Amino acid sequence: MMTGMVYLAVVGAFGRFTEGFGFNPDILGSNVINLVIMITLLVVYGGKVLNNILTERRERIAQEIREAEERAAAAAKELELAKQNLEQAHARAEQIKAEAVSRAEKLRTEILERGEKEIEKMKAMAAQELDSERTKVIAALRRQIALRALSLAEEQLKERLNDELHGKLITRALEQLGG
Repeated sequence: MMTGMVYLAVVGAFGRFTEGFGFNPDILGSNVINLVIMITLLVVYGGKVLNNILTERRERIAQEIREAEERAAAAAKELELAKQNLEQAHARAEQIKAEAVSRAEKLRTEILERGEKEIEKMKAMAAQELDSERTKVIAALRRQIALRALSLAEEQLKERLNDELHGKLITRALEQLGG
């Protein structure tokens, strides 16, 4: 069909050439011929250019799609790596938390044990001090009782002891000593 149009255009144009140059009062006919020639030139030469432009555009779009897919794949890998790192960080945080709780419990136990030992030591020291004070008080009371007994005995001896009884006591003490 395209060749038929070109043929008509050429025949029409060639027929006019036989008439010679001049003013063409048939504006529509000459415009149609010009349009057919222009469309033919555009289809023949412009088709190749347009085809090249469309092919380049298609290739550029395909390349951009491939690059976008590569970036998406790289982003997915980075996301997966970040997720793994996050999971590892969570696991490490839990481990640190567990270690801290364990260490805190150990420290608590140690502090309680030290406190109990200190309490026992303080109790022992208090008991020792109490025993020491008791011993001192008992010794002081014994002295006071002994002094009081001696003073009472001395008073009774002074009241009951006369010269005759005094002599008998001295004699008996000398006999016990001398044998």
